[in-house]
Amino acid sequence: MTTTQIHLLSSLSVVDILGADATAILHNLTTNDVKSLEVGQGCESFVTNVRGKTLAHFHIFRREDGFRLIGAPGLAAHRQSESFAAHADRYTIREDAAVTIRDEEFVGFLFASLPSAPHEDPLTWWDGSLGETPGSTYRVRWLNDTSWLVLVARRDLDAAMATFDEGLTTKLGDESSFDHARTVAGYPWYGIDIDDSNLPQEINREDFTISFTKGCYLGQETVARLDALGQVQKKRVRLSIEGTLPAPGTTLDADGKTVVRLTSVTKIADDQGLAIGFARRTHFDPGATAQGSDCVATVIE
Repeated sequence: MTTTQIHLLSSLSVVDILGADATAILHNLTTNDVKSLEVGQGCESFVTNVRGKTLAHFHIFRREDGFRLIGAPGLAAHRQSESFAAHADRYTIREDAAVTIRDEEFVGFLFASLPSAPHEDPLTWWDGSLGETPGSTYRVRWLNDTSWLVLVARRDLDAAMATFDEGLTTKLGDESSFDHARTVAGYPWYGIDIDDSNLPQEINREDFTISFTKGCYLGQETVARLDALGQVQKKRVRLSIEGTLPAPGTTLDADGKTVVRLTSVTKIADDQGLAIGFARRTHFDPGATAQGSDCVATVIE
């Protein structure tokens, strides 16, 4: 029997925005077309400020009464849920929309794959259970297009964990194993790889996160201008590493110039690793190389 890799994520951003005007508010704050989502559907999106900088990066799911946003926790001083709540409150005046931060209520079990689940776009979610433990399941792109997150109430964690002691053939990991897996997959994590200094196109996920036809939203002018110009000065890339693995934050050089800054690094074999980082324009393309003191990095996508 195939062993299923599962990661227990005890720290996530989980935010609900509910009310009659939740769609209008969320539409005005995000880069993707949330208005087109039907109940049970979801999308990946950025939340941008008036300057077009990335305040948050979420998967957004349509519910009967509004939306649920799920993503990385962010940093202690810049938690995504808190930043989004404050941002939404600033632009909610008389609208019927309430934001509730639910980070402490849930833990997540991330399945590397769930073959029995549908894989079509858009993203999907449904209420269900983990064994006998009530929960809700969300298709996310954190590891691949067939990765699934099951949220269960934190108070039910022990009951959910018992499911894995009852014969399921699983390999249960934690945030550390997840960090390795998402780095291998090349998925950026807010607060580690990206933050509010980044423009959306620098993050290099516009095919999944940005609608260029949805109409106006906060920061849309900057995003549209970058699309029209077709260029950013730095961009997130995925790299292979040969040699001594450098630490996150290390910069790499080519021809005497700094051209890459690494944000996540993980080992895959002796003297081999994979990394996420930001490259300058000269090193966007696959095959571009940069050097550290004891390593060589090659852009693979």
